Amino acid sequence: MVGHAQGRKYEVKAAYYYTADAKVTTYSYGGTVTFDYALPTEPTLTGTASILKPNPNPAKFDGKDVPVQLNLKGELAAYADTGNISEWVLFAKEKGKDNTLQTKKDYSKTLSSTRSFDFTIPKGNVTSDRYEQDYDLTVVVRFSKPVSTKTGTVTSLQESFTKKVEVMKNPPLPSDPPIPKPELKPPVPVLDIPDVVMAGEEFMADGQRSHDPDGTIVEYHWSVPGAVNPVSGKYDWTWYPIDQLGWKRVTLRVVDNDGLARSTSGQIEVIQPVPKAVLQIKGIKKENRKVTVHNISTSPEHYPIVAAKTVLTITPVSGGTAAAIKYSGDLNAVKDKDMIFKKAGTYKATLTVTNTAGFSDTTSQTFDIIPDEPPVVYFSSPTTIYRDPGESNLATASLSDMSFSPDFDILGRRLWEYRYDSNNNGSFNDEAWNIANNENNSQLQLKLHEVGRYEVKLTVFEEFDQPTLTEFVTEADRRSADSNTSNPPQLLLERTITVQNRAPEVDWAW
Repeated sequence: MVGHAQGRKYEVKAAYYYTADAKVTTYSYGGTVTFDYALPTEPTLTGTASILKPNPNPAKFDGKDVPVQLNLKGELAAYADTGNISEWVLFAKEKGKDNTLQTKKDYSKTLSSTRSFDFTIPKGNVTSDRYEQDYDLTVVVRFSKPVSTKTGTVTSLQESFTKKVEVMKNPPLPSDPPIPKPELKPPVPVLDIPDVVMAGEEFMADGQRSHDPDGTIVEYHWSVPGAVNPVSGKYDWTWYPIDQLGWKRVTLRVVDNDGLARSTSGQIEVIQPVPKAVLQIKGIKKENRKVTVHNISTSPEHYPIVAAKTVLTITPVSGGTAAAIKYSGDLNAVKDKDMIFKKAGTYKATLTVTNTAGFSDTTSQTFDIIPDEPPVVYFSSPTTIYRDPGESNLATASLSDMSFSPDFDILGRRLWEYRYDSNNNGSFNDEAWNIANNENNSQLQLKLHEVGRYEVKLTVFEEFDQPTLTEFVTEADRRSADSNTSNPPQLLLERTITVQNRAPEVDWAW
């Protein structure tokens, strides 16, 4: 207190606090202490980075250059073979300034190494009330022989840190004790890659499932040795050339918004780029219908199939003949080939493909061509009809086609014929056929004049209900049948019409 005071009591309140660092190596406790801590089970590099100067940090700027001293320590856990430790390498630099890089090596075969680094903040840099300088520190331990881990073998381990030095012209007055910040948690890298890829096959290196327990991941760093395309970002596509067969390691390192980093890695087996021959037999597999042999073979994107080296053969297996296979042009070097088979049977298609890397594959597929069935012909007709004086003594027979195609083809044309037993000898075999109608009528009113017996015949011609190759199809390839020879044939009794005169009408009225 300053000034004059009378004989009274005055109360003054002042807030203060202490800060201290304590390294506790032993302790005593009268109760039970439980620790939940999972010890590393494979070689793991940890460490610490600390600011020795200035102290305290932030430091008050006094118009002079500010000396900076950083301490970096690396510790190797879950590893005992110190004889296999080749060297420790410790790095420090001003963030973003590679020309300030300092490197210190330690060839001692120990499980830890510590080095300090000296920097200077020039006084000319401090132009505002607060000046900040970040430093990147990295510790690497290298092994003479590869060391096995869960994800493979490694020849070195690395850990990185970032420290910040602050210089202030007018440091704030002491205030209430700062609220302790929670311990920062490092990010968790998660790497998703395929187990096996072919040379020339593009694959995704995916780190999207990586996460940070207390912040966000801001950087993704990839190492994909031997791959053609560099990988960047959360995920990316790349591929290996044919000279990189074997096991390949992919490493992902993620950095969070607090500057903490973690790495993970995995292995991919790169195998030979062998194409896969695949064919499909498409279309209606029936005589004289278009069948397409579809080549859907695959090969790694960067070693595509050479069309000129594609070989396709079609051969009969049973029932069919080579002469029955009809197509235009050549079978080789094609993607799709249309053809027809003029005879039913079993056939085999064989496809061989070769890619630009010189690898080949062959596949075969057998398939059946079914017969084109003729129609079943049947029609209804009256058995007896009478001449009508009002119709110039013509008798009319109403005929109705009831034919069908057993394999669902189109009935494209109908021919109606009849013949007359002119000598009344009970046989039609010595009589000629007369065309009644050739206009594809399914219903017909047949006009007959002479009294006696008539035989009617219906011939049905099919049309293809599916695509064909017209240049290889003749009229004879279209199936037909008539009511006499259909399977089964229509009974002669059902095909015979008897024409009679009507009995005269007599009026006995007087």
